[in-house]
Amino acid sequence: MKTVQHSLTFLINEVLYGTAKGAQGTCFVQGDEALIQSLQNLTAQEASTIPAPGTTSIAAHLIHTNYYLWITLEAMKGTEPEGDWPGSWAKTTNTEQEFQAEIAKLETQVREFISLLPNVIWEEDWNLINGIANVGHAAYHLGAIRQLYCIIKAKA
Repeated sequence: MKTVQHSLTFLINEVLYGTAKGAQGTCFVQGDEALIQSLQNLTAQEASTIPAPGTTSIAAHLIHTNYYLWITLEAMKGTEPEGDWPGSWAKTTNTEQEFQAEIAKLETQVREFISLLPNVIWEEDWNLINGIANVGHAAYHLGAIRQLYCIIKAKA
């Protein structure tokens, strides 16, 4: 179903990179509020900060987002890895090198996700659910990261 592939590609790209050139509006972001730009505007130290009680770090959100995408990619390739949802939140800090590697990993995994979309049998419920869930999951964490980002930048 080409429409599903196009829609998921459009939406995941908007979460990561912002509004597409020539788009008549936005579903998630405006300007430099997209995930990659937001992350690139942070140092690893800022991303590793826990800015308020009851929150976690941007680094933890990024690592967790990568984890969830990895689980989905494995399923799309026909394997079912043993997951560790709580463990995907365990690491809350990054060195600068680790932080840049996590950003690169996110971009690589999203490219792989998009490349696998034409091979998915969309009529199978869980395939469609997983595709939609990944966009929603990434958008959710973009929102959380943006809130933490604003707190961290306001304290700087």
